[in-house]
Amino acid sequence: MHAADVAMPTTPPRVTVAIPTPFAADGAIDVAGLERIVAWLKTHGVQSIIPAGTTGEFAGMTAAERLTVLKATRQALGPSGFVFANCSACAIDDALDLAKQAIASGASPDGLLVLPPFYHKPVSAELGAKGCELFFRALLERLPAEAPPLYIYTFAMHTQQPVPPDVYGRLCKDFGPKMGGIKASAVSVEDAMAYAAAGPGTSVLVGNGNANLSILRAGLNIVSGDCVAVSWALMALLKMVEAGNDEGAERAQSALFDIWRGTAMNHFDEVPAVKAAFHSISEVAIRPDVRPPLVLLDESSASTVTGAMAKLREAFATIG
Repeated sequence: MHAADVAMPTTPPRVTVAIPTPFAADGAIDVAGLERIVAWLKTHGVQSIIPAGTTGEFAGMTAAERLTVLKATRQALGPSGFVFANCSACAIDDALDLAKQAIASGASPDGLLVLPPFYHKPVSAELGAKGCELFFRALLERLPAEAPPLYIYTFAMHTQQPVPPDVYGRLCKDFGPKMGGIKASAVSVEDAMAYAAAGPGTSVLVGNGNANLSILRAGLNIVSGDCVAVSWALMALLKMVEAGNDEGAERAQSALFDIWRGTAMNHFDEVPAVKAAFHSISEVAIRPDVRPPLVLLDESSASTVTGAMAKLREAFATIG
C-alpha cells in the first residue's frame, strides 16, 4: 500500500496520458525505457498515467507483462501520482484475476480500468446495453473490498460495445463509492456531459483530441494517448484555461489540431506513431518496435511525426 505519510489522490488530475509500452530488442518489456517515458512525463507536469492501455498494446501482452508494466509505472511515477490498472478482459473471471493481481502487486493502483467485453458485437443497441450492464454489475459485485474504484472504459470504436449514459448512471447509483468514473474515448463533448450528468461526483475522462479545449472548459478531464509524446502541450493548454487566457488557449488548441493531429496523428496508426515520437526524444529514445498486428512506421512516416513535434513546439513558443 501507499506510505501513510503521502497524501494520495482520490480523483485523477485534469490531464491523464496513456503511455506506450516499449519493447527491447528481444521483444521483452523494456522496463528501463518505460521508466524513461514516465520520468520525461513527470518533468512536464504529468501526474496521472494509464499504463498498458490501448496505446500500451495491452491486447498483445500477457497478464504477467501487463503487471510488470503497472509495477514499473508506479515505481517511476512515485506514490503521489495517479495510476490506473487496466484490467480489461472479455471474461469476468479474467478481469477479476487481473484486478486482484494489481491490488496484491504493491503497485497500489488508484483506479481499475475495465472495457466492456470486446468480442461479441451486439445484435441491437438495447441488448448490447443490457449485456454491458450485466457484465459490469457482476464485476462490481465480486470485486474485493480493498479494490480501488472502478473506472469504466468505453471505446466503442474498438469494442463495438458502447456504454450508454443511463447504464453508467445506474451503476453509479447502485454501487456508489465503488464507481470512480468513466474513461470515454472517441466521444463528443455532449456525450461526455451526459456521462457527467448521469454520475454526479464521478470523474469523466474524455479522449477526444479534436476537442481538448472544449472538454476542459466544460469542467471535465482530458485523457490522451495520441498526444502523450506532446504532453507538455496539454499541460500548457490546461494552464492557459486555468489562467483565463482565452486567446492563448484557442491558439494552443488550433495548433494541436492543425499541426499535431492534422499533419501527423490523423494519418497514422496511433501506437507506432507515438513510439516513433518517443524514439526521437533524446531523453527517452525507446525502440519504435510494435507487436503484430500493428506495423512499424516507415522512415518517411516517422519523419512526418517528428517534424510535426518540432512545428508544434514552434507554434507554442509564439503563444508564450
